[in-house]
Amino acid sequence: MGELTWYVAVILLSIVNFKATLVVLILPFVFTRFMMMAGNWGQHAFVDADAPANCYRNSITCINTAYNHKCFNDGYHIIHHLKPAMHYTDMAQEFIDNRADYVRERAIVFQGIDFFGVWFLLMIKNYKALAKRYVNLEGTPKSEAEIIALLKERTARIPAEKMI
Repeated sequence: MGELTWYVAVILLSIVNFKATLVVLILPFVFTRFMMMAGNWGQHAFVDADAPANCYRNSITCINTAYNHKCFNDGYHIIHHLKPAMHYTDMAQEFIDNRADYVRERAIVFQGIDFFGVWFLLMIKNYKALAKRYVNLEGTPKSEAEIIALLKERTARIPAEKMI
């Protein structure tokens, strides 16, 4: 009801003064919705077709980014799914304490980039730039080609028969 009321108000205000309504209500609304969708898409772009319901394999974590300082550690998105009630100040330590789980589950972690950066690089298909931000939690060396292959595998279309 709240959103429906908002739409009605925008329509009525548009009749009164369209330019003001456009600048004050419509453009911020469209921009915010777009950014929220792009960020959410970036958070969930890398899905393992063999385990699409696994939180470690259908979400990513972004560390060492200013975004985390401004947005309540939202970059620790896997933790958000595993422990949604966890206070944001505990998320970095939780990640460190459970690094072995991230390694075992083959989680994708990036550093120095936020979800909007991930989204943008995926839109322009710049896997090389994403590979440079990839955090190799395993400690065993991976070539850029191996990292790119993993990222492309996780962004590939999942066949319908695997979605059942």
